[in-house]
Amino acid sequence: MSTGWTPRAAADGETPARPEFTNWGRWGDADESGAGNHITPTSILAALRLPQTGEVVALSQVIGDRHAPRNGAPPQHFMLNDAGDYLAGAKAPQGFQAAADHISMATHGAVTHLDAIGHVWYGDTLYNGYSHVAVRSSGLRKLGIDKAPAFLTRGVLIDVAGHRGVDHLDPGYEITAADLQEVLDVSGTTLERGDAVLIRTGWINVWESEEIAYHGDRPGIGLDASEFLARADVSLVGADNSGVEVLPWAPGTVCPVHQFLIRDCAIYLLEFLDLEELSATGRAEFLFIASPLRIRGATGSPIAPVAVL
Repeated sequence: MSTGWTPRAAADGETPARPEFTNWGRWGDADESGAGNHITPTSILAALRLPQTGEVVALSQVIGDRHAPRNGAPPQHFMLNDAGDYLAGAKAPQGFQAAADHISMATHGAVTHLDAIGHVWYGDTLYNGYSHVAVRSSGLRKLGIDKAPAFLTRGVLIDVAGHRGVDHLDPGYEITAADLQEVLDVSGTTLERGDAVLIRTGWINVWESEEIAYHGDRPGIGLDASEFLARADVSLVGADNSGVEVLPWAPGTVCPVHQFLIRDCAIYLLEFLDLEELSATGRAEFLFIASPLRIRGATGSPIAPVAVL
């Protein structure tokens, strides 16, 4: 990848400046889809030529699985109709019976989900200059998840944990642009416009044995890696931790990666992935397919992405 960009090194104790890069106005002043615009009919047709075996690998966690990492309350799932209703005397015309259920969950935190571009902002301004007054109690008037595209594009796995030969990266480890480039070089992969980049930290493996530690400091990308990805014109960045970015944040910052990638660059973030099976295949490039629920004005959506190998 040739970006013409050299990562900057911050001095010890220096609060990193927000990168001087933005996608504001790139697709017009009224744009609400952001980096989803990188996905075009041409790039889709190119991505469709990637599969070699037709194997499909699920990249999401199972909603309601007690073994699935989560933040906050778990999803609530209950039955509206079940066999007990018919045993109790519910009518079954000509023997026909059916089950139905209901699910209630937060769009962030408890499941594999995609962040809408209107999910975060700073300075009272969202991506592309939209005012924060567009964020209403009834939902987002601008930049809701219903404006996100269906992602049918090339997926690139950057398996940092696998490259280092560890089950998971250390708590608080910041993945840098140099880390990403090193793994890309080993796999012989060059980032392309519209890519969905998935970063494996292995942090999902901490959940089963150390649930408390899972919610503490965690590995992830910082602003250095974020600018590297933004300048590569990727459409989406996902990871197998709870928020893509490293914790703790750099001194003097709050969610700097979310602020930069979502608000400044309109690049979608995909959180709570399960990349273990994909990592085991050894594939770095694949067809990535994912489509969020079209919930009008929502700040995010549960999502079930897959890799087609």
